[in-house]
Amino acid sequence: MARSIDYRLDGLEILYSKEEVLSAVGSLAKSIVEYYDRTNTVNVVPVMTGGMQFAAALLSELEKTRPGKWLVSPIFASAYSGDEVLTEPTIEFPKTFDNRVDFDAPTVVVDDLLDTGTTMVRLMKDIQLKGMQKVDLAVLIDRKRSQLKDVTPRFCGFQLESEQWLVGFGMDSEQRYRGLEAVYVQV
Repeated sequence: MARSIDYRLDGLEILYSKEEVLSAVGSLAKSIVEYYDRTNTVNVVPVMTGGMQFAAALLSELEKTRPGKWLVSPIFASAYSGDEVLTEPTIEFPKTFDNRVDFDAPTVVVDDLLDTGTTMVRLMKDIQLKGMQKVDLAVLIDRKRSQLKDVTPRFCGFQLESEQWLVGFGMDSEQRYRGLEAVYVQV
């Protein structure tokens, strides 16, 4: 019997399985809880839209361990106008952002992928300009590139040396594949 091909995954090759991704999320949550053990409140700032799936999984793990500690206030940020088309970063803070955070508490920005760092450098500065002093970064994947980035994640699930385009678990190709439970490369 011939193997059926799932047309939706044609041209994609698995990089990190669902189990590997969820294991990394669990490890990251443990590290974040330990790092902020002596803090009563931590702001969690998910970067939408890419960080949505990763942030949801991470927040679930954080709440299992330390319920009620995490204040969530997402923002919107992007520097890509299409696959591999880097543009000037756009960052949007919702009107309610300032009312949903504790300015005296540390902040963890949560995103799926740290790639060139273009958007993240600007976002971290914008958050600090709002008056948040202690700002760290948690990413599922930190892509190691030849050029130096001006930001380093404190918490990282995977370090990747490949420059192939990634999809799944929040990452997309032309707004598609974000909801896949694993991370894939386009081949």
